[in-house]
Amino acid sequence: AYKKLRYLRAGTGNSTLIDEVLENFFNGAFSFCLALAVMTILKMNPWALLVSLSTILVSFAFAFGPSVAQIIEGCIMIAVRRPFDLGDRIAIADASDKPQDCDPGYGATWLVEDCNLFTTTLRLAKSNEIATVKNGTIADKKIINHNRSDRALVNIVLSLKSTVTHEEATIVKSAIEQYISDNPRIWAQLINFRIIDVDPCNDVTKIAIRVQHLRSWQDLNPVLTARGDLIKFCTEVLIQLNVHYENKPAVINDLYIKELPEEYIAGLSQPVL
Repeated sequence: AYKKLRYLRAGTGNSTLIDEVLENFFNGAFSFCLALAVMTILKMNPWALLVSLSTILVSFAFAFGPSVAQIIEGCIMIAVRRPFDLGDRIAIADASDKPQDCDPGYGATWLVEDCNLFTTTLRLAKSNEIATVKNGTIADKKIINHNRSDRALVNIVLSLKSTVTHEEATIVKSAIEQYISDNPRIWAQLINFRIIDVDPCNDVTKIAIRVQHLRSWQDLNPVLTARGDLIKFCTEVLIQLNVHYENKPAVINDLYIKELPEEYIAGLSQPVL
């Protein structure tokens, strides 16, 4: 609670600073427009000065246009979109990147330490490393906010023997539902339970399970710990039902070993000069 309160206080102060910068920017723009209006009323021609400076302004636009556009895009992201707040756990990826098969979908997560209109300071969650990025460089990225993603969905794949019956699969499902009911402070509900693959050649049937946790991926460690406990429970149930799939070790007789050609063997027997 203290940590959340500290981040709330810091976020409020940071928002106040950002609002002050935006206020100064708009005040400057308004003052410039007001000065042009006053000069026009006093029959002073300000447009001649502006036209004479147009050549210099165009040169600066070509020289600094991309950089200024990136800065403006970053400012708009922080001031308008606000994709994250201080203390949020986020992941940054290209817009075309697909989620990974593991949980969470985007593995490398960062904690937002500080941000202003131009830069954002991030802390890598797994190694505590600090990084500072320009807001313009991440404005066109896909930003996954784990704090705003309520109630994490945990995905598990169970491997069963291909001889498993419908009744045995139903028992597994009922056991998982009972486990969720016995842990109401951790799990919310069973979302999905279905067969995704049947491979009689390898004697394996795979079942995908999706369970909803009460916390978001912001609390990564508690969610992963609960996921590990659920996997352990499911494995114990499968072992008790004698339907747990075990990987068979490879036998040397099953492997195909290609013999070396006689010319190669004869070459090996010759002395090296």
